[in-house]
Amino acid sequence: MKRNTVQKELIRRVVSASKEHPTAEEVFASARKELPTISLGTVYRVLHELAEAGEIVEVPVAPSRFDGTTSEHAHLVCEVCGGVFDVPLNAGKLLSAAGKQCAHSLSGVTVTFSGVCEACASKQNRNSAKA
Repeated sequence: MKRNTVQKELIRRVVSASKEHPTAEEVFASARKELPTISLGTVYRVLHELAEAGEIVEVPVAPSRFDGTTSEHAHLVCEVCGGVFDVPLNAGKLLSAAGKQCAHSLSGVTVTFSGVCEACASKQNRNSAKA
């Protein structure tokens, strides 16, 4: 079992406090405000440890983003601003339905939608109304 360190607690807190799904570099920048000696390598290592332990979620986008919300949900990646947003989704039902459609033994599901976030859609609608 990995031990809890000051760095690990700080990184867990930074990710959990953010609703922006921060990148490792953003976590690093926030963590350095409180712990100036922390290294980027430590941040990457701890983020992956926390994700592997199920304490945070690594969102499968490039670059990777991290989410402190570990309850069942999907993500939207905005095609305009690049933001990552939580989307409610019953992944258990999706996994069960998919499992009934194939002979494979499914153990998990990760859903990432692409589209336009609410803020960008509002801007686009305002701009098209002006035109």
